[in-house]
This record gives sequence, structure tokens and C-alpha cells, in this order.
Amino acid sequence: MTGFETNATDKNLRAWLNAGPVVRGVGDGLTFVATAASASKGKASWVLRYRFGGREKEKTLGRYPDISLKDARELARKDRALLQQGVDIAALKRREKLKAIDMHNVEGLAQIWYDRHILGKYKHPQVVERVIRRHIKPVIGKLPVEEVRPVHIDTVLTKIVAVGAPTVANDAMRYLFRMFHFAVKRKWIESNPVYGFEIADAGGTETARDRWLNREELATLAQAMRDTPNFGRLNELAVWLLLALCVRKMELLSAKWSEFDLDKGVWVLRPSRTKMNLAIDIPLVPPVIEWLVELKVFACGHTHLFPARRLIHMKAGLPRRNRFEHMSPDTLNVALKRLPLGDVEHFTVHDMRRTARTHMAALGIDRFVAERALNHKVRDVEGVYNQYDYFDERKRALDRWARLLLATSRGEPFNVVGIRQRTRA
Repeated sequence: MTGFETNATDKNLRAWLNAGPVVRGVGDGLTFVATAASASKGKASWVLRYRFGGREKEKTLGRYPDISLKDARELARKDRALLQQGVDIAALKRREKLKAIDMHNVEGLAQIWYDRHILGKYKHPQVVERVIRRHIKPVIGKLPVEEVRPVHIDTVLTKIVAVGAPTVANDAMRYLFRMFHFAVKRKWIESNPVYGFEIADAGGTETARDRWLNREELATLAQAMRDTPNFGRLNELAVWLLLALCVRKMELLSAKWSEFDLDKGVWVLRPSRTKMNLAIDIPLVPPVIEWLVELKVFACGHTHLFPARRLIHMKAGLPRRNRFEHMSPDTLNVALKRLPLGDVEHFTVHDMRRTARTHMAALGIDRFVAERALNHKVRDVEGVYNQYDYFDERKRALDRWARLLLATSRGEPFNVVGIRQRTRA
């Protein structure tokens, strides 16, 4: 039933509901609305329809019969008074609702979205958390959710691209879209400010990185780490171990001593600790064990190889705790950026595995052995039927590669002779 009735009474309301679904105006924009399901239960909604900024809008005032016709008219009268003062009453209601759930700004929205959709569901939630913390919160974190516009999204993305991280910009755009879509679905905001943005508006089409460090660049890196006092020996050991063990950054930084058997020379890396859920026993060769023994002294009995540098108990007068029990994912990146590397082209921690793989090829290491050293799964039929782990072969290969790194770390020459060449000789 649709229509308009200025002289409505409670008797009329009950009759309308008995007749089925209804949309009836009762004066000055106040509308009585009920779906078939609601009408069958004797319930409806009071909706105030109005125009603001040239657009038709509406605000739900409450439910009937909890709110009577008389009370609904009084609520509508107060809201119309606010409209005359230039206040968008629907936006005001959303703002009050967001404050009630401590989500009145982007930082609050990001936290609620992260807790509900990322934490506990992503294997590596810290990847998403880092983008939010480093790139989104500093730019628009304090901005009220309902005031975010496309220009603010563009500012976030252009700042990320400006520091040379186009891939991160693409990730940030995807996270922002999902965050604001989360808010739109719950009617906390009217529209998604990220809607309409494309990859071209962020970091552009992503291409596979091909950066790796040659021997001269590794030597320059070694010299810079040795000669830079505030770089620290712990960071230096982290770099050499990442290169020598061919593992991902967080696989090493979050590693615990319980995973290592230095006497047997093996690191048992379980599936839950790897990106692809692939367990692997990593052989520990003499140079690596030498670095690990030194690292154990620095650890001072801590369960992690790289414990958190500073333990946070209080911050701004409030109890706090470290985000990680181990070294932060950002620590090594920040330290490497401070090194005086001269003309060495920019590289990241992620380029170290590619560096290791490339040098293994130069050393004549069999590709299956090299791929297993990086814990890559062999593809196609070969990967299905060939379950051999190449442990002994990997141990010989990693020993050769680690000795090259050890010599480089000490500034000593290293005579490169490929494993295959040495075998033939």
C-alpha cells in the first residue's frame, strides 16, 4: 500500500499493516514503511525523507510500535529544525553511531576491519598491518570516516608511489577499498571513496622484480656494514644469514632456537612457518653455524634468534606491549637504507633470495638443488612424482655459497669454481 495521509491515526497504522506491505507518507516527509514480513508481525519503520545539498536522502527514526505516531512526529520536527540550520541529519546519525563503536575515524575503521577480516584469517596478517600502520594511518588515520573523499585516497597512493613502492600502493588501494566497502555494507557511510580507482591510479601494472646483487655489490654492502657503527652486528648477521640460508625475511626473524640443532647441523622449518606451507629441513653448514653461535651470545637465552630490541611496557602513560616478541619486520629495512652504498642501485630485503639463486647458478649448482634450497616446489609432473629432498646436495651447495659469503663478509677474495667443474676435474 502506497500513498499519502496527513490525518493518520494509530487506528490507520494498524489497518495499513493488516493490509500488507505499506509505504505511506503522514506529512512533512515522515513516512510509514513496512515490508510484507514486518507487516505480518505488526511492525514498521519511521523514515524521514528530505533533500540536502540537492540530493534526496532519508533517515530512519525508529520502529513502530516502539515509537508511536505522536513521538515520530516530534522526532521528525526536531530533525527538520536541524536541517534548517544546515545539518545533514543522516550523516549526523552515522557519525554518532561510529563514535558509539569507537570507529569515528579511519584509524578506528582500519582496526575493526583488520580484527574481523585479517587477524586470524591471514597466514601473515602483519603484511596488511604494516601497510595500514606505515602508509594509511599517518595520512588519513585521524580523518572522520564519513569525510574521506577520493582526493584523500589519491593522496595516500601518490605518497606511497613517491617513495618508490608501487606494489605497496596497489596493496594499499585494495585494502582501502575493502575497508570502506566494509563500512558501506553496515551503512556507516553512504559510499566508498575508493570506488572507481584502478591499478593505473596506484602503482600501475606490477612486473616481476629482477634486482640481484653481484659480487662487487655484495662486497660494497659488506664494507658498508662493517664500517657503519650504528648499523650493528646483529643486523649484519641477519643479512648474512638471510643470504646464506635462502629463506624469507620473516622465516628467519621469527625463528626460535628450538627449531635449530647446531650439533646435527639442521634447521627444521615447519609448514606453518613458511609462505607456501612447505616444510623443509635446512642444512646448516660451518660458516652458518659460526654466525649462529655468535648470534646465540647476543640472544642471551631468549627463545628467538632475534629478540625484540626494546621491550615496551608503558607508552603515553598507558600499558603497552611489543607487537612482536622478535625483531620487527621493518628494522632491517630501515637499517639498510641508512648504509652509505655509493652507486649501488637500490635493493630490498626481498632481493636477497634472488641474489642467492643467481649466484648458485653461477656456481654451477643444479637447478633442482637450487630450487629446493629456496623451498620452491617443483612444478608439473616432476613435482608430483619426485619427492626426493636433495638434503645432501643442498648441504654441499649451501656450503659453497656460504663460504663465498663468509669471504665477502671479511673482505677476502674467493676463487669461484663451479661445483660441476670441480667434479669433472
